[in-house]
Amino acid sequence: MAYPSVRTVGSVALWLSLLTFAVYFLNVLLGGPLHGRPWMTDVQEMLTLYVAVVFFVVGTLCREAEANRAKAGQGNGSNPTSTRNTH
Repeated sequence: MAYPSVRTVGSVALWLSLLTFAVYFLNVLLGGPLHGRPWMTDVQEMLTLYVAVVFFVVGTLCREAEANRAKAGQGNGSNPTSTRNTH
């Protein structure tokens, strides 16, 4: 079974973070300036923001891991201080 790459997981997590934050924002916009009736309670808003933050952190950590992995891959054998001149 093939697992998704870290970059794919990071991208999906960041998009889910954006989506959940957009739901929260629309609820606040509806209840604030538009003078409508928001469909979420305070606790539901808090949980929505919590889920958005968790997705954002997961996405950011996955992207950081991918960047570190790529950076480590570039350094293989190209470091001039790793080879010594014995002459």
